[in-house]
Amino acid sequence: MRKSGWFISLSVISGSFLVVAACQQSAPPAAAAPHQAPYAPTTTIKDLMLNVIDPAADVVWLSVTTVQSADGTVETAPKTEEDWLKVRQGAITLVEAANLLMIPGRHVAKPGEKSEVPGVELEPSEMEEMINKDRAAWDTRAVALHDAATAVLAAAEAKDAAKVFEIGERIELACEGCHKHFWYPNEVIPEFPSSQ
Repeated sequence: MRKSGWFISLSVISGSFLVVAACQQSAPPAAAAPHQAPYAPTTTIKDLMLNVIDPAADVVWLSVTTVQSADGTVETAPKTEEDWLKVRQGAITLVEAANLLMIPGRHVAKPGEKSEVPGVELEPSEMEEMINKDRAAWDTRAVALHDAATAVLAAAEAKDAAKVFEIGERIELACEGCHKHFWYPNEVIPEFPSSQ
């Protein structure tokens, strides 16, 4: 039996719609834009240094020490679970404080705040200008602190006091490297007279 032309045309059109619909259904959905957190850096870099980073670094540095005096040698190291928990908390605080330093828009100091040691360190406005001109260098130094603190965290979780002590120097170098570059780049350290 022969089909009429309109029936064949309708079949072709219907088939075309099915093919188009099938192609549209198999296409992957468009990727959603990643969510960007609304950072609100309220405190200054100076606030973070004085109230978060310095105290946390002190917890790590003072957890393993050797002090020699006229009374003899006193060695300190974490012994109890509570001792190790404090080291762990100090390390975690440093890890995350390093991330806080890299949040865009955080100012070095409050408006109008001046250097406490003018002539030795730059003024806060000068520091901020240097940071803004070379964010990559700033972030690199913050990452060095992050990585050293992450290593201390691993040592604390392994309860390895010798490793905590060893990595404490890496934290010191990360901090000092940043300070020398952004805080007091013009500092002149006098040479000690030779013993000859």
